Amino acid sequence: MINSIILQPLRNGEYIQFLTDTLNIVSKNNPEALKVSAQYDALRTATADIEKLFKISQGSLVTQELEVLDKRRDDAINGITLQVQSLSYSADAVLNKHGKTLSAHLALFGTGIAKDNYQSETTSLRNIANDWKNKPELQEAVTALSLGSWLTEMETANDAFNLAYIKRNEELALAPSDKLKELRNTANNLYYKLRTRINSNLDISDGAEPWSATVNLLNQNISTYTALQTRRGAGTGGEALTPTIA
Repeated sequence: MINSIILQPLRNGEYIQFLTDTLNIVSKNNPEALKVSAQYDALRTATADIEKLFKISQGSLVTQELEVLDKRRDDAINGITLQVQSLSYSADAVLNKHGKTLSAHLALFGTGIAKDNYQSETTSLRNIANDWKNKPELQEAVTALSLGSWLTEMETANDAFNLAYIKRNEELALAPSDKLKELRNTANNLYYKLRTRINSNLDISDGAEPWSATVNLLNQNISTYTALQTRRGAGTGGEALTPTIA
């Protein structure tokens, strides 16, 4: 089942990023196959409305700092991809096996990760790093192929980019609080509906795919934001609807 998360303490930039991460995960696992097309489309529209209120656009977010950090993480994932692909052709049976294992895992996130939009790439790289650090088969492959330093660089660059992106979002988040509260109320309710539908389908299917993999990725994403709240000393309580103004 999808874990709960307290939405109230999320700052405006973080809130938008959380919803965007959620939408990206559902999108990559096919809303139609997950039987949540209506819920996905509704939440996507609500998220877009919030972004419009913030007057945030891709162009307004392109600063020199973001460009540098984006190139750094692009270089890391491209370097990893090329090295893994080359080793999957190695005559050494062990290197060949591990190269194919990691290549297959990267393929789950689509081709040309570095060419994805900012939010989508952030989510993909975060999930790749989490999997490679926590799943035994992938851990073994990373160690065998000596990709530890590459993985650290990718994760470090991605985290730095995400922090800079959220900071820039918050600088531009000058929306009226009353309208923002209304939009966040709407988005919260739509998120709950999407979460409930995915959980129901997971239960009905006895944990079959694509629901199982989707839930795992969503929970990884939720854990990131839960940890953020814990570090910041977020308050306890239910998932309240009043937003924190950035």
